[in-house]
Amino acid sequence: QYEFSPDGKRLALTYPDPQTDEEKANEKKKRDWVIYGENLKFTRLYITDGTPGAEVRKIFEQNLHITEFTWSADSKTIVFKATESPETDHTYMFQKIYRVDVADGKPEVVCRTEGKIGHITVSPDGKTLAYCGAVDITDPQSQSLFIVPVTGGTPRNLTEKFEGSVSDMKWLNNTTLMVNSILGCYTLFSKMDIATGSKTSIDTKGLIFRSWDIAPQNGILVLAANSPQHPSELFSGSISKPEFTRLTFSNQELNNIALAKQEVIEWKHPDGLRIEGVLTYPLNYETGKKYPLIFQLHGGPESASLNGWTTRSLYPVQLYAAAGYFVLEPNYRGSIGRGVEFSKGDHKDLAGKEFEDILAGIDFLAGKGMVDASRVGCGGFSYGGYLSAWAATKHSQRFKAAMMGAGISDWISFVNTTDIIYENSLVHWNLWWYDNMQLVWDRSPMAHINNAKTPTLIIHGEKDLRVPISQGEELYYGLKTKGIDVQLVKYKRQGHGISEREGQLDFMKRTLEWFEKYLKE
Repeated sequence: QYEFSPDGKRLALTYPDPQTDEEKANEKKKRDWVIYGENLKFTRLYITDGTPGAEVRKIFEQNLHITEFTWSADSKTIVFKATESPETDHTYMFQKIYRVDVADGKPEVVCRTEGKIGHITVSPDGKTLAYCGAVDITDPQSQSLFIVPVTGGTPRNLTEKFEGSVSDMKWLNNTTLMVNSILGCYTLFSKMDIATGSKTSIDTKGLIFRSWDIAPQNGILVLAANSPQHPSELFSGSISKPEFTRLTFSNQELNNIALAKQEVIEWKHPDGLRIEGVLTYPLNYETGKKYPLIFQLHGGPESASLNGWTTRSLYPVQLYAAAGYFVLEPNYRGSIGRGVEFSKGDHKDLAGKEFEDILAGIDFLAGKGMVDASRVGCGGFSYGGYLSAWAATKHSQRFKAAMMGAGISDWISFVNTTDIIYENSLVHWNLWWYDNMQLVWDRSPMAHINNAKTPTLIIHGEKDLRVPISQGEELYYGLKTKGIDVQLVKYKRQGHGISEREGQLDFMKRTLEWFEKYLKE
């Protein structure tokens, strides 16, 4: 990251520790073994006047791994987020917010925080810090909006009773924040008075967006927004007159491609909890005809499926719809966008009522005569891959085909081999596996391998650190020894997902063929 000071005289920037000369020499000699947890590389904070050849000075020597920073209005202070270790789990769970005077370089913690921290921003007068944060260490997401004096104090939660999830905010003036949130299957944009916490919604005409900016002097907005008809494009508008003009047209060929209808639907779990999801119809849908159904299960689980552009390489929704499938993307309990309580709704109960929310979606659509409940498939990545493996084992009688993408098959072997040991235990399970090993094993797909009959395609990146490839291998050999049709595809060089174009194309073709083989009559 780099950012000029408000007075334009200095440039602050972060970059990671480089290799030392000794490390470079050892690498050439093949003496570059790693001692786990030692000699870690920190991302540090530097300052310069920005002219060619100028000195680049480290602001402080303390070992803090910087993840985000922002200047105060007087150009004398920087507020930043950091952890005491650059390990992934620490950046997820144990960040703190600091302030530092760029002259004396002594970082001080601004306030007490607990759990995940999202975006930070300082008011124009430099007095107030706003940040997205967790309400406690078990909160799955930094989904609440807090303010606190930059000089320190007790943070105040402005969204304590909000049944959505704050994702980002920017200052309009010293007393007003512009806030973007996820609310159900949509994004909600609003103007908030920090004194009262009251919000005034800005109608963004159904556009879905995460990336945006505002010119405080005139209220002009720019959005990188998507909709069911197009991926993200640039839009401009105003908070005083919210009529948005599309400025870019990056995918003109979509004008000549028929897209399937999609809408937000609701159904209920047997316990009465309301569940939402995005339903995409078969491209040439005929009323009264029953179609096969494919679930596309988001990961996290602290994420949400939104009613915008849903098609991407690992979730090719419109591709499935064009092939004649209903596609349902459920926001099961544990998802964000419905408040903190809802996102904690799967604690100590992974794939319990959470998965029953999904099964209730099948029953709802089958009850309307829209889908054939005997031809249901599911797929997803990461936590969505776990739920797909759960479908293929524990609930095999309900699913005719499954695709597990980078998913968990055995929670006990997973928990101490992943790079998110603390996050997984604190905000996913809210339970350490050794405190209730029987429950953790029971919620593992491998525990139900004798019940499995569902043909399963397993997709995994060879270099995955989040969900090690051994998780895919465990399920593969479990199903294979049971004589169930299973295929494991390892994508070379890939981590937690598939980033290379050729691999993405192969994945889309391969998964569609898998569903075509088992879900079509």
